[in-house]
Amino acid sequence: MIAWLSEALVLERIYWYLAIPFTVLFIIQLIATFLGLGDGDGMEGIEEGLDLDNDFEFESSLNLFTLRNFITFFTVFGWAGITFLNAGMGTSATLLLSTLLGIIMMLIVSVLFYFTMKLTHNGNMQIEYAKGATCQVYIRIPAKRSGIGKVNITFQDAFRELEAMTDDENAIPTGTVVQVKDILSNRILLVEKITGGD
Repeated sequence: MIAWLSEALVLERIYWYLAIPFTVLFIIQLIATFLGLGDGDGMEGIEEGLDLDNDFEFESSLNLFTLRNFITFFTVFGWAGITFLNAGMGTSATLLLSTLLGIIMMLIVSVLFYFTMKLTHNGNMQIEYAKGATCQVYIRIPAKRSGIGKVNITFQDAFRELEAMTDDENAIPTGTVVQVKDILSNRILLVEKITGGD
């Protein structure tokens, strides 16, 4: 009985050592996420001295082994262990249940961030909607796809500046009104001069 009690006290101390610092990190992580610091995938912005980069590529897979999940796991693991030990559970049952709860919470957080990132990604520019739109040349577009120019275009309720090429025999000067014929790549438009354009 005394051996079990001392073992439980040592284990509870370990749980406290894990619960408190990871809870602090968890709260900082939550605040950073709600303030839009980093890309929502952990503590990258905080780790890099708040050197934040909002441009990110959406990844279609669940990332289980991230700093965010690591913090979540040990926060839940610590507080669950303290709770189960104070409820009078044995050390083996406490270790098993707190580990299980930590893993379950880690999976839940991963799934939530996966769908959040997917929604964010779906809200980004979908360049195929530019097809057929009219726009104005901002930087001269060389003839016969011999170089890249730029156009100012409005689509998806946003004003954008995108790269463009043309199949026209002559270069298209700045200020000319053109129409988007096709999409050549993720960010390059194929345009043609509109007869009667400026």
